[in-house]
Amino acid sequence: MNLKQQMAKDVFSVFMNSNEFAEVHTVTTYDKVKGNIHRQLKMIIEAFTLDGRPLQYAEGVSVHNVVVHIEHRILGFTPRVDQDFALDGSWYKVMGVSNETGILKIVLQANGKRP
Repeated sequence: MNLKQQMAKDVFSVFMNSNEFAEVHTVTTYDKVKGNIHRQLKMIIEAFTLDGRPLQYAEGVSVHNVVVHIEHRILGFTPRVDQDFALDGSWYKVMGVSNETGILKIVLQANGKRP
């Protein structure tokens, strides 16, 4: 096994492990036949204000950024920029997406109340 393969294995077994770093959150998607589908998925979430500080230190800020790290195979699709994305019952706009070793990094933004 080379270094890149070992790092990918570590990402899935350590970082995306709910006993280590990952947490379970609800992602809501829409299906034409089934309607809204609420799925509990393991992911890592970072929340920041526009100036890069963690959300808990940003009182009165009306724009909230969230970075979601989730396995591509678990989510089942790749969101596109400007798409709406429902996370834990709050709606966000997708601002950016990248795939880093099978892990999607999704940058979300919400206006208004703190999610």
